[in-house]
Amino acid sequence: MTKALILLVTGAVALFVTGVPGIASAQTPTAVGIVTAVSGNVTVTRLAAAPQRLKIRDTLYSRDVVEARKDGIARILLGGKTTVTVRELSRLELREEARADGVRYTVELVAGKVRASVARALMGPGEQVEVRTRNAVASVRGTDFIVETGERPAPRRAFGLLAGREVAEGIHGGAARSEETVVVTLSGVVEVANGLEATGRAERVGAYETARISGQGEPIRLQIQRDDMKSLLQGLTPVRAARSHGNRAE
Repeated sequence: MTKALILLVTGAVALFVTGVPGIASAQTPTAVGIVTAVSGNVTVTRLAAAPQRLKIRDTLYSRDVVEARKDGIARILLGGKTTVTVRELSRLELREEARADGVRYTVELVAGKVRASVARALMGPGEQVEVRTRNAVASVRGTDFIVETGERPAPRRAFGLLAGREVAEGIHGGAARSEETVVVTLSGVVEVANGLEATGRAERVGAYETARISGQGEPIRLQIQRDDMKSLLQGLTPVRAARSHGNRAE
């Protein structure tokens, strides 16, 4: 094959790949957010790469997995409109999905606790933010709320640290452990449904209310007291943007 023919074939292939939707773009991850503050041991894992220490002003991409270890805390600006505070001992995956009615940003909370503050005034038509756990979906367009999840039994109260509860025996047909999700609305309204039940009832949870979902059960909505806010927000106080990853937040 002559040199001219090789160049012609190479150029044709490059043109074909560029012109086919999804082929070239599949190699470029979508930027979904930026780290505005971080303190302690927080890592990000991208694709099949090893975890890397998360730093302030790092760009985060769709499918990135962020993990805050002991004494770690991070704050992420998602889509330029939603502030997500990641508490210690928490693990989540970030996703962005372009839909016909607008962009949907998803925080897949594998374990732990996050706070999401959505700027309603900045949300475009059809834009939506979801926080998902293994058994719950919290969907909003503008509000301030907390989501916590873990494999624990139904708690005596509808909020608090799931990690501190003892495992009950004999629940849900004798299983010792059950997926538990708690959603607390600080302001606005959050629609909470069981993600395991496609036709499950969605509960509208207003300010100073909480919804608890155990296993495959429907959300149970309860009122909370203002005095409980201090304990609910424990570990979710945003770190200062000026702090580097090596310093502890005040």
